[in-house]
Formats: sequence, structure tokens, C-alpha cells
Amino acid sequence: MDALEKLSKSWPIIKWLDDARWSSSSSGSIIPGDVFESLEERGKILTHWLCYITDQQRPYEQVWNQGGPVFAEVIAEYLSSVQTIDHVLDLLSSYTVSTEGMVDEYVSQRQKLQELPIRYTPRFGMHQLSIARSLGLLLRYQKSIATYLSANERFLLRVTGEYDSITWRMAFLLYLLSYDQIRKGMLSFHSQQLEFRQDLQRKDNELQLLLHDMNQLENRYQKWVRWERFHKRLWAALRDYLKPGSYFEVVFMKCLEGTVGTEILSLLNRRYDILSWLELPGDTWNLQFSWKLFGANVASPQELRNSYIKLREMGIITGNFYPEQFDISFDFSPRMCDKGNEDLCPFRRETIIAKYCVGRDKTSDKYCPVTMVLCGYKSRCHPGNCPVMNATFENLCAGCRIQISVV
Repeated sequence: MDALEKLSKSWPIIKWLDDARWSSSSSGSIIPGDVFESLEERGKILTHWLCYITDQQRPYEQVWNQGGPVFAEVIAEYLSSVQTIDHVLDLLSSYTVSTEGMVDEYVSQRQKLQELPIRYTPRFGMHQLSIARSLGLLLRYQKSIATYLSANERFLLRVTGEYDSITWRMAFLLYLLSYDQIRKGMLSFHSQQLEFRQDLQRKDNELQLLLHDMNQLENRYQKWVRWERFHKRLWAALRDYLKPGSYFEVVFMKCLEGTVGTEILSLLNRRYDILSWLELPGDTWNLQFSWKLFGANVASPQELRNSYIKLREMGIITGNFYPEQFDISFDFSPRMCDKGNEDLCPFRRETIIAKYCVGRDKTSDKYCPVTMVLCGYKSRCHPGNCPVMNATFENLCAGCRIQISVV
């Protein structure tokens, strides 16, 4: 069985798990605290955006449970009082403490966790530069990501062919805002304030020149599509703004409704068209999962996108399936692959996972044990859509059981 056939056979289970992930019973803000809850919509989106900037090589619980509340305080003050780039840097200095040779640590001023101020340190200086740029560059756009996108509506609507999308164009604009050409970061808003100021002023000028030259912007976009498109944290954040069932999708759409034109809103309402252009973030779990199922043939987000295009062109899969759905591997792989739970894997012929299914139970209003076992998703049982209850399983996966042979 080749990789394309495995992909087409595994996708219904992937979609089913993805639907469970984003079901209404799973949805909710992942940022705790009253400060975040009190923010207006643009502030909630910005807080979430800063969290994802720092979501690299660290437990995600730290990002949301510690970083989220602290960034919510930063954003609350940013929205209420910041007017200039110097104000942005003063604000970031006021919320951080500096240790020589290390990345500045953020410390909460209004909230505590276990009776202590909440402390959170981004892992890299590149994160600090992305944060500063995001807040500094948005000053021209009412401190709102939605307003920034709306201001570039002509570019968003300039889709140029079959392999182009408003989804990719939104991602590109967000990339320019926070990630463009950051190859080396800076550690401290205190000792390097001058360098931060110079970077923000230079980047602000560069971005305005680019955004006001449609030909240059289009050329830069085409280069990004070819060489820079697959950026994990960028796609993870944008996914949260576009996936139905996400807490932040509701917030993001409210922001857009007050800013963008009806044509963009109409396009966004064609949701599967929009979602089909989301890229798989491509974290460690995604790549491990793809390697187990498909080997070297589909071992990256780019290869998954290419395979998806082939399957769509062949008419084997429909628009209900799209690459980002494979991000369920973020929850599946630690529970299944890493623990060697081959006997529970729905991609193995010998699996016993169907024994956990309660689909034939006539009790109404029940939850699905299978999605909880496989991924930790709390979702309701819908027997009519279940790929497990009456399934004939196949060996799509190479298996994860550790085997040691004697030589």
C-alpha cells in the first residue's frame, strides 16, 4: 500500500478526531484569569498572538497558564495608554526584569498564581523582538490585528490563481507583522532599549513602503509562498482564528465584522475553502505521526500539502478533508505512539479500540470514550458519524511497539 492510499484511508479517522477536538464541548479559552476575560476582543486576540510567539521548545502549559495571564496584563495597559514606539518599549521594560546574559523575564503586577506573582520567560531573544515588533507596528492600526488585515484588503482579495488563497495571504501579512527576517534576537528591553527602538523604527518604515507598493508586496508574497510559508507558530495561531469550535474563532470574527468589507466576510463564510488552505504547523508530534504512517514520502507539512493536492485532483478525497486536521497528532502521539499503545491504535489491524465504543448503547446524551482514550478529547457520541463502531481496521501504521531482537 503506497503513501497516497494510506493517506486516503486514514483521513476519515483523522477528520473524526479533529471534529472531536473542536466540538463545542471542547471549546474554551486556554488563558486563565480575570484580566484576560476583561479584555475587549482585539486585546484577547493580541494576548493569544503573543503567547504563540513564545510557544517554542517548551511545555505548552507554561505558555498559556503563565505567559497568557502576564501578557493579558501587558495588553490591557497597551490598549489603554500606549501611543508611541517609546511607550511600547517602556511598557515592556516595566513588565520585565533583566538578568545579564539572559532573556528578560516577564512578571505580573496584578495577578498571582499560588500567592506569588506570575513569572514567565520566553526562551529566545527572537521572541522578544517579535513581541516588540507586533505591538510597535500595530500602533498604526488601532492596536488591532483585524484592523491591520482590513487595511490591506486589496492585497487579500488579489488571489492570483488555483494555488493561491486568502488564507495564505492573511498568514503572509501576519508573518510580516511579527516574524519577517528575524534571524537574531535581543535579550533585554532594559540594556538594549536603543537597539529595540532602532529596529522598530526601521521595520515600521520598511513595512509601510512594502504595503503601499502592490507589485513589491506581491513579489515578496510569492517568495514567501515558495520559501518561508511553513512557520509552525504562525499557522497554529491563525488556525485558532479560523476553526469553528475554537474560542478564538468567535473572538476573531467579531473583530473582523467591525473592520473588513463584505467581500472578505463572504469569503470567510465559505469555511471549508478557507480551512483547506491552512498548513499543518509541523511540530515534533506532527512529524513523528506522519513518519509512522507514511514513511519518508509524507514526512513534512510541504509533502502533506503536495499529497493532499494530488488526492483532490484524483477525486479521492473531498473538501471536508484538509492538511491541518493532522494536528490531532499533537494529542494522539504522546498517548499512543510514545507509550507503545499499538493495541489501541485505529491505524492497526489488530486494534481493540472498538471495544471502548459505546455507539450501540441506546442511552442518549453520552460521551465518546474512544476520542478520550486516543487524544483526551471530551466529545459527544454520534454513532452515525463514527468510523470506529463498524470499522474494518487495516495496517496503515508501521507500529510503535519496541522490539528487541537477539543477535
